Amino acid sequence: MSDHIGAQARSTGVVDMTQAADFAWTQLRVYTPYTSREKVCKDLGGLAPDCLKDAPPSVPEGKYLLVFINEGKEAQYVFHSRRNGNFQTSTGVLVLQRDAAVFEVLPTKSPHQGDAIYLQVRAQARP
Repeated sequence: MSDHIGAQARSTGVVDMTQAADFAWTQLRVYTPYTSREKVCKDLGGLAPDCLKDAPPSVPEGKYLLVFINEGKEAQYVFHSRRNGNFQTSTGVLVLQRDAAVFEVLPTKSPHQGDAIYLQVRAQARP
């Protein structure tokens, strides 16, 4: 899935998570590197009753943890490599409903960033 996200970002400049995750889910939570299982499970609470059993021990340095929740009945835990996109968030977790889980690639501002991809949640159109 991580490679699919990276391919979308590189080819179109937009990542639609409904296309990247081809299974049933209603909410996406993105956890940053170094987040522990305990923090993930505390945040998820009743949305993922088997979290302590199913979630990885922690999120490695070069990855994000994507947690896809389906109606609070089940959760799927997927690692995403930072080489396929860095999610821009000001907190340790990004929470999005399925219909809002679309990201735009931010232009790189410095040559030091190389071919790094930065993903920002697409602003929702306002009526």
